[in-house]
Amino acid sequence: MITFIAAWVYVGRPMSEFPQYFFYSAVYTLLYILTFCIANQVNSVEEDRINKPDRPLVQGLVTESETRRRLVVYNILFLVVAAFLHVLPLALAWMVVTQMLCKWGCSNHWFTKNVVCISLGTVTLLAAEWSIVGEVGAKAWWFIITISGWAGLGLPVQDMRDQTGDAIMGRKTLPLAVGDHMARVLLSIWFLIGSPFVYFSIFWSQVSVGEIFSSVLLTGIIIAQALWHWGIALRLWLYKTPKADDKTYHWFVYLFIVTIPMICLFPH
Repeated sequence: MITFIAAWVYVGRPMSEFPQYFFYSAVYTLLYILTFCIANQVNSVEEDRINKPDRPLVQGLVTESETRRRLVVYNILFLVVAAFLHVLPLALAWMVVTQMLCKWGCSNHWFTKNVVCISLGTVTLLAAEWSIVGEVGAKAWWFIITISGWAGLGLPVQDMRDQTGDAIMGRKTLPLAVGDHMARVLLSIWFLIGSPFVYFSIFWSQVSVGEIFSSVLLTGIIIAQALWHWGIALRLWLYKTPKADDKTYHWFVYLFIVTIPMICLFPH
């Protein structure tokens, strides 16, 4: 939804049309979430008994057959809405990514799960939200691709919290592939050095390096994001419980959220 609003401001669409298209975006977003989350939950009941025992299937509030029927209905609705909004290729791409994660085993390894699938899935979402507003221009595409790549590269941090359930499922998330200690070492190095640079590339995709550092605002944001990344790296060592690791992951999510509307700071 933030992407939709940012695109509306960036493109300069009239506010008189905003409520109608906001509704379109809300419906698309809801179906985007439902088609993935239901597919994910119906294929990971045993894992959820460990990691997420509050989910409906685990609690027996719905049956697997009822859930699968819902999944069929929501996928059909998703395709109909996507066709109406002229984003059908992006919706189909998201459905493929969902299959990759939930059925084809790509969630079993940290690289295919986070770097490949989450990056691709983020591109499909941001591009679809933008396309509901208007055409995605070259600069907007570069912004979407770089922010999605940055997100996917950083999201192995989410797997620090779910190690017990992931081990039962036989997954090779980063902490299970290299051990908890080494995973924290690698992620800390990434958030200290690599991720701040990739984040910088999001801005670099819009304006030159000289333009970034000639602006007090942009320079301040670059410094602030580096400090925020370093805070994530520090949290990985100071707080090591699953609950704390979940909060550390959300620190990364918060940075992603506030970055999306920053495209409006750049000329186009």
